[in-house]
Amino acid sequence: MPKAPEVVTPEIRADFGGTGYTRSREYVNEDSAKKISVAYRCGTILSDDIASMPLQQFRKMGRNIEQVSPDPGKRNMAYLLEVSPNRWQTPFIFKKMWIESLVWFGNAYIWMPPGPYRELFLLDPAKTTPGFDEAGNLLYQVRFPNGSEDLIPWVEINHLMINSKNGLIGRSILTHARETIGRQQGAHKTQDQIFTNGLTSAAVMKMAGKLTNEAKQRIKMEYQAVMVGERNAGGLAVLDELVEKFDVLTIKPVDAQFLETLNATDAQIANFFGIPLYKINAGKQSYESNEQQNMDYLRTTLNPYLVQIEQGARLKWLPMKEQGETYFRFNRDSLLQTDAKTRTEVLEKMVFMGAFTPNQVLQIVDQSPYDGGDVHYVPANMRTVEAEPTSDPATDEQE
Repeated sequence: MPKAPEVVTPEIRADFGGTGYTRSREYVNEDSAKKISVAYRCGTILSDDIASMPLQQFRKMGRNIEQVSPDPGKRNMAYLLEVSPNRWQTPFIFKKMWIESLVWFGNAYIWMPPGPYRELFLLDPAKTTPGFDEAGNLLYQVRFPNGSEDLIPWVEINHLMINSKNGLIGRSILTHARETIGRQQGAHKTQDQIFTNGLTSAAVMKMAGKLTNEAKQRIKMEYQAVMVGERNAGGLAVLDELVEKFDVLTIKPVDAQFLETLNATDAQIANFFGIPLYKINAGKQSYESNEQQNMDYLRTTLNPYLVQIEQGARLKWLPMKEQGETYFRFNRDSLLQTDAKTRTEVLEKMVFMGAFTPNQVLQIVDQSPYDGGDVHYVPANMRTVEAEPTSDPATDEQE
């Protein structure tokens, strides 16, 4: 099979996933990073929040905008995105996989194979490489799970990416956070070693006389058997050789905590992912403050992901003749859910300002419509800005 000319240099290929050794001599990849609780939580928050938002299709009809309904017979895009992207996955799982791929690998390749039975699949980012043929056409070289390889034209793949330098391939968040997470991995290993030893102090033991290597090893093993381990914390070692000097190299629990503070904090790692501290249970803000931060989180952290997906869907999943009046939009309101009282007040205002009909509100709260509920209401004492006044205000005051 012909191969697409390489557009990804070996340096970029090694760097795009963020894997590699750090200055702290720790090897960082997706699996090791996820063992750091805050890194795992940040990636999960991003993927869960976006996967929870319905991705819906809309069509402009003159001045009217209507939502496209899922059609299982035609398997239109609304059906794929809201009901069944393929034969095995739900929309939530499929969207979560997109974001996990973006976060940990910097790229998400969503493939729609040609054919009457429309389906969406996520390609392995570690086994998918963009390239150009001799005519300058963009192709994706893909190695499938069964070991076969193929070249897929760009029109079939919706390629999402983050942290891209060349617009052809993205880079993982780990590319930038690798050193920070590596230091955190090293700190956790140090902490684990300390607790494995039961916080036993390191020591130097000087014996009277000269010992053979075997004797030194036997004394060391006798001491460790009594003193090392959480069950032996605070134990007493009794040795039958004459100990001339015993110096403790003190390491207190507070020193062990200090070792961790020398490494990356949870706040530093959360910053790489753009996650507010209150979302990783590290914030102390009030409810009102958290609500405002959630708005900022949507605007600054999630929107770059959402807008890219919406734009890519419009370009890759719609015929050119439909791209002018049809588009895709995430339902962002699903993330900003408020308490029942606030939600009721907002919906009431939308009805009385003429924005929603009563039946539209009933649809939002999953209730059945009623006859006569498809009308718009406005207060009787309101008029348009352009309308002429019915009386002279000065005359009205004199009366």
